[in-house]
Amino acid sequence: MMVVAFEDEYKADEVLSTLKQLDVEAIVDLKSAAVVARDATGKVRIKETRDFDAKQGAIGGALAGGALGLLRGNLLAGAILGAAGGAVAGKGIDLGLNDEYLNGIGESLGFGTSAIVALVAFERVDAAVEELDKFEGGRILRHTLSPEVYRQLSDAVED
Repeated sequence: MMVVAFEDEYKADEVLSTLKQLDVEAIVDLKSAAVVARDATGKVRIKETRDFDAKQGAIGGALAGGALGLLRGNLLAGAILGAAGGAVAGKGIDLGLNDEYLNGIGESLGFGTSAIVALVAFERVDAAVEELDKFEGGRILRHTLSPEVYRQLSDAVED
């Protein structure tokens, strides 16, 4: 895991986009990530990659319930029950990073700044660091990286 803060409200979004592309290219293995930003007024915004909300839960539930309802002879009733159950599950189940942890990071950020929180394994460290080197001005707040990966990442983003 790594948490890297930036003195720009949108820089962490750019880093997340890059990490997603590196994941597609098998340079990193991005398991979960979140962008935490604090705007100029102090409002904290959190965007997670692996979490889902009530709307997504309702859609998934409607599809699953509809399929089950079709098997039992009542497509509409199954879809309605599935949508309701999915919406409740979407509100109550947190598949991403711990919300309390992310809120704490958000509250610790300065106004107009952002942070990337990523559960990531670096498969090809040199290639990943080369790509992340364009995001200078970052500050590693927390990490569980190996000492060598930490040093390389620190050299790349903390310039």
